[in-house]
Amino acid sequence: MNHQQLKIFVLTAQYGKLTEVAEYLELKQPTVTFHLNKLQQNIGVQLFSKTRSQQWVLTDAGTAFYHYANQIIQLSHEAEMLMKEYQSLKRGKVFLGASYTPASYILPSHLANFQKKNKEVYVSLMVKKAPSILDRVKNYQLDIGVMAYGPLNDPELNIIPVMEDELVLIMHPNHPLAEKQSIQLHDLSFYSFILHEKKAVSRLLTEQWQQENKLKLKVMMEMGSIQTIKEAIASDIGLSIVPKLTVEREKREGKLLVRTLPNYQNQRYIYLIHRKNQLFTPLMEKFYTYLQHSLQQDKGTGSASH
Repeated sequence: MNHQQLKIFVLTAQYGKLTEVAEYLELKQPTVTFHLNKLQQNIGVQLFSKTRSQQWVLTDAGTAFYHYANQIIQLSHEAEMLMKEYQSLKRGKVFLGASYTPASYILPSHLANFQKKNKEVYVSLMVKKAPSILDRVKNYQLDIGVMAYGPLNDPELNIIPVMEDELVLIMHPNHPLAEKQSIQLHDLSFYSFILHEKKAVSRLLTEQWQQENKLKLKVMMEMGSIQTIKEAIASDIGLSIVPKLTVEREKREGKLLVRTLPNYQNQRYIYLIHRKNQLFTPLMEKFYTYLQHSLQQDKGTGSASH
């Protein structure tokens, strides 16, 4: 029984699919299967049963074993990080994860300012979709996460909303609705929309807003990148709904008009997250405190500390 086997066991229990575990660890699926089978042979107990849909489900023994295996993985990671800092004395590395909006539009200036004053701290930034950042923080792949999300509550995490990021309506300055400062719901039914891809947080919140207002939009196109959406709207192709923080520059430059989304109550925030049982090294503490304070001063909403 080794560390890799335990890690694969824990992730399989959480994901239920070997393909997802293999993708997460960037391994081939047969390698994942080999480690799982080897672990079960070594301890002499069946830890999983497979359903017809190839879902791996914990047995009673597996459920009992998971509690200890997860603790071992978590403690091992914390011990490794702490020892690395002691080895390097005043130098250290912080693993930061961010979803696309904060990574592209918020964090660069804050990270640059921190780095100028703290050259001894190396920050490794991973950029993924918000759900992936959430999972990686919980699974000890990341120390700290900064992510745009809707209402968020998780008993394992310390969650601080550091700024609002409401959804807004954007259009070309020559669009027929450009003359209206206040857009009404019925105005939107006459025009075509380009929306973010399905499962994106902004798209999910847009669909929720539509359902609440019993509104059906004419969606002529879906795009995976907000930058691409902005470029399309700047070419006078329809309307779109995007996070406000992503269009500040285009608004200043006059390339896009930004209007309040009618009958919309914001549920989207930029969150700073970490595990509640996180053991912060002195350098991680320093970085976390800086990031929390600087983000809250930028466009802050929260005031809690970890």
